[in-house]
Amino acid sequence: MTLRLLFPACRRLILSALLVCGTAAVATASGGTSANEPKAASSESNSTTVVRGIDVSRWQKEIDWTLVSQSDMAFSFIKATEGSYWQDPFFSRNWEETKRHGIKRGAYHFYRPTAPVEEQIQVFTSTVNLEPGDLPPVLDLEVMDKNVSPEQLRKDVRTWLEAVTAYYGVRPIIYTGQNYYRRYLKGHFPEYKFWIARYSDVKPETYHTDNWMFWQFTDRGSVAGIDAAVDINFFAGDFEQLRQLCVPEFIVHNRYDQESPLSQLKHLQPLP
Repeated sequence: MTLRLLFPACRRLILSALLVCGTAAVATASGGTSANEPKAASSESNSTTVVRGIDVSRWQKEIDWTLVSQSDMAFSFIKATEGSYWQDPFFSRNWEETKRHGIKRGAYHFYRPTAPVEEQIQVFTSTVNLEPGDLPPVLDLEVMDKNVSPEQLRKDVRTWLEAVTAYYGVRPIIYTGQNYYRRYLKGHFPEYKFWIARYSDVKPETYHTDNWMFWQFTDRGSVAGIDAAVDINFFAGDFEQLRQLCVPEFIVHNRYDQESPLSQLKHLQPLP
């Protein structure tokens, strides 16, 4: 997940009005993130809660999660798989360490349009074991191929989303860039929440049927414990809303042991 942000300092005040009425905004990290970034909106009667986090993969290499946990990062999305067979070599370590240090964790799959969707479902579900309190799965959509039509892309993406929903019992989140969203996804997945990368001082823009829940506002963040640039993300809500988004306690994750994720599509019931 990657793009670039550099906010002009003179425009910081514009950002303070982006999110109000309980919507969280982003503040400067105690671990030392980019100096120019969205600020938390506030009022005399009620200051908003800042809820932000990171997303990581092999590019950040071995992370000192003890130091990360001492920053103000509330959550971390971790790359698990890509395409039809590839697993991120740091996933297992990052997955366990975030839990051990009390950081809300989520796993994402980097989608390859030319790879068989059934195999992309299988590699993710066989790699990621969600537990109560984890964030929903994420499908990372940021590449296209000339041999795949937008219609076919959306059909296969829906197959992935519905199979993974059936398997885990929670709807995935769709990650994408602002331009990719406009070109291929706008208005086609109204039942799913979006996580949008937009490296600008303007918040993500979505079609009236769609809603964004996370905003990746920079890929040049600096956080203690990570010896590389890292993506920083803002959650459009407070910590209690983030907690409510997570996998509930009543979900039993081994209920599909006898069947493949794709076979569970016939059991899928619409979620509220």
